[in-house]
Formats: sequence, C-alpha cells, structure tokens
Amino acid sequence: MESVDDQGMDNGTDWISALPTEILHNILSLVRIRTVVRMRRLSMRWRRVCEAVQFIFLTGREFQHWKSEKFARFVNNLLLIRERVDLHTFHLHWYGRSPLDCNDVRMWIGYAVKHNVKVLDVALEEYDQDFLPLCVFTCPFLQELNLQLGEASHGHTGFVLPSKINLPSLKKLTLSDVEVSQLSLDQIIACSPGLEDLHLINCARYFQLIDSKVLKRLTLDGFIDGDDEFTIAAPHLIHFEYLGCALECICWSWSERPSLQSAHIDTCGPTFDGQYDFIGFFLCVKTLTLLNYQGSDVKVMLEKQLLECSVFDNLETLEIGDWCLTDNFNIVLRFLQLSPRLKKLILVQRQLPKEPNGERIEAMPNNGVTLHCPLLEVVIRCSKDDKEIPKMVNTMVANGVSLKQISVTFYEDIAMKLMVEIIRSREEQEKELSIFEKTLEENPEWVDDSSYAGSDSNSEWEDEDGEESDGEQ
Repeated sequence: MESVDDQGMDNGTDWISALPTEILHNILSLVRIRTVVRMRRLSMRWRRVCEAVQFIFLTGREFQHWKSEKFARFVNNLLLIRERVDLHTFHLHWYGRSPLDCNDVRMWIGYAVKHNVKVLDVALEEYDQDFLPLCVFTCPFLQELNLQLGEASHGHTGFVLPSKINLPSLKKLTLSDVEVSQLSLDQIIACSPGLEDLHLINCARYFQLIDSKVLKRLTLDGFIDGDDEFTIAAPHLIHFEYLGCALECICWSWSERPSLQSAHIDTCGPTFDGQYDFIGFFLCVKTLTLLNYQGSDVKVMLEKQLLECSVFDNLETLEIGDWCLTDNFNIVLRFLQLSPRLKKLILVQRQLPKEPNGERIEAMPNNGVTLHCPLLEVVIRCSKDDKEIPKMVNTMVANGVSLKQISVTFYEDIAMKLMVEIIRSREEQEKELSIFEKTLEENPEWVDDSSYAGSDSNSEWEDEDGEESDGEQ
C-alpha cells in the first residue's frame, strides 16, 4: 500500500483547488460572503471561481456593525465583479438597522432574476410598496420564493401581489406580511403546476378557498384580516400546519380527505364546538402536535370526539400541551390508549396553570385501563417554578408509565443553552476572517502575485470588510 509521501499528499499541492467547479461552488455556499471576496486573492483559479459564485447569502448578522450605505456599496461591487453566469440562490435578510434604499433592493433583485435565479429569499423589516420588480412574479426559472416584507411604508396591511403572476417552475412559496386575494392565490396555483409547498405567514387574507391537486405541504400562520370561514381542497396534502388562528375560521369539510403524515395545530380561539370530524383528519399521521395557547377550541373538540375515536395506528410522536396538562389530563391518557405505536410523547406547559392546586388532574385513565408503553419516551417541558409537574409525573406513573421513561426539560435551561450557542457561533464567525488573514501571512506562497489575481485586491470595497461601529445605533 502506498504511503502518503508516495501519493504526493504532503508536497504542498492544493487539492481543494483541483476539485470540480461545481463542488467548489457548493463549498463556497457554506462560507461567509465576505470571506469569499477575500479568497479571490489566492490564485487565478480561485478568482474565477469566486467571481462566478452561485450562492449569494447576505445576512444582516454578518454586517451587524455596518451602515446601510456601506452595505449597499459592498453588494453593488460584488455584483459588478461577478461573471455573467446563472445564479442559484440570492438570500437577502436585513433587520434592525437603518433601512436599505428601495432602489438598491430593486436593482439587486432585478439582477438575480435577470441571471435566472432559482431560489430568491428576501426578508426586510421595512419596505416600500412598489420596490419589488414585477419580473419576480414572471420568472420562468424561479423554484423557491420567500418574501418576508415586514411593515409597509405606504399604509398597506401588506405587500399587494401584482395582477399578473406566472411562475411555471415554482415548487415552494413563502409569503409573510403580504395581501393575498382569491384572484392572486388562484393565479399562483394555476400558473405554478409544480407548487408543493405553500406557507402564508401573518398575511392579510382575502380568499375563501385553497384549491390544489398537487399541494403537499401547507402552513397557515396567523392572519391579519379575513375572519370568515374558508375551505381547503388539497387531497394530496401530507403536512399541515395551522398556527395562531381560531378553528372556527377554517372549514374542515375538505372535498377529499388527505392522507396526512404530520400535522401541527396551535390555535388561540375561544370555545368552539364545530360539527366537522376534527380528529378524523389526523388518524393516519405519524407526527402530531396539538396546542391551544390562551384558548379552548382544540380542548372542546378533543373532549367531544376523542372518546369515540378510532385507533391512531401510525402515530409515533405526539406533542400536546397547555390546557390538557391541568384541565383535563385524561385526554393525554386517552391518546396513549389509542396509540399502540407511540414512541415519543412531549408534554408542553408554556404557562403556569391558573389553578395551582391541580385538583383536575386525575390518576386513572378512561375506563380504568392501565397503559402498556414499554417503548415510550415522555418529555415534559415547563418552567422551573411550575409546581404542577410532580403531580403530572405521578399521574403518568400511576397509569403504567415507568419513571425511567420520563424526563423533564426546563425552559430556563433551554434558553441558556441557546444563548451560549449563539455567542459561540458569533465568536466563530468573527474569528473566520482573522484566521484567514493570519494563514495568508504565514503562507505567502499561497498568494498569486500576478497582475490578474491581485489587480484590485486592495480596492476600497474589499478594505471595507473590517469591523466598524455605526456610531448612530
């Protein structure tokens, strides 16, 4: 067997540069865009690859100390030096700083569309009503469109979709803070035959029907207007999320019942005793989340329909919480009786119960049947000062769940862990550029000093990569 020396692996050869261009572009998609700009100095090969970059990720956190004018200069120069080749992804997220000039944003998005972008992801805190070029909604190559446009500056509830929409290659659409009419929604569905993912977030709803024969994943996350009932007709839906709305706003009399594999329901509506088959739509799911924050509509529906419900033959993961943990714990026990394949049960207590004595927690399931769940893992999420959790654990144990199967996770610990991870991530990003510069200083032979590779390496826009405090924040 040949040694490393025999193969020439330690002779200083730049094996990464020898990789195919497509692989190098995928590698660069994982690198901060400011680092990509500096990597142009390495060699003629790297210069050509970096100037034909396929993935442009412009995230506000990377430019958190920059003024919007400085950021705009960086983006403008980045697009100027880029080769005239197709663009796969253009990602622009800008929050919490001075707003970007809408003319700049319009120009950048127009550039992306002109270069046949496949994934367009734009999230802004503020926007001008007319800043989006109409070509975005007629782009023949666009496969994924994400528009999160925040607060409108012209008094509109949200961005108004244009009258002409034709996106033949679109597979995934996310709209946030956008006005969605029945006409625009029908046009999107009719002119996007491959649209499988639709996500509407905090949108102003002016439609009564979602009708699609190809839709597979649907998320409805809060509506600003439009309290009237609407209907969903999507027979091939496999994942459904309904968040931040009342059950009475949606009509569950689907024209054809979909074979859902997963569902997430988190409502905030008042008591609602609808007549439709709420539970029946979830009998085949593998993953189910049922939450009811500051409301009771899910609770009422489950209390009414779960007692006579069929078995959940496929259910493996169940997340349920709030009201059911202190108000009617029998609902949880009933789910355990009806779910022979259940592997993970997550109990969520997002707020302290109104009745601290916990008198409504009962120790026996319906019909006095003891639970047999040898493979079940129970995770309870709560606050450290929640005194109801020991009673809940005792109830589970009294009904056949071993104490070894139960674990408790506190929100305070989750928040601390998340904060540590965010700080660690930011520190790693800040070190990235300094490590790159130090490595170049220690290995001057890596740098191509030719006029081609270094002709503009000291240009003003590259020098702007250094950290700079805004002074106006």
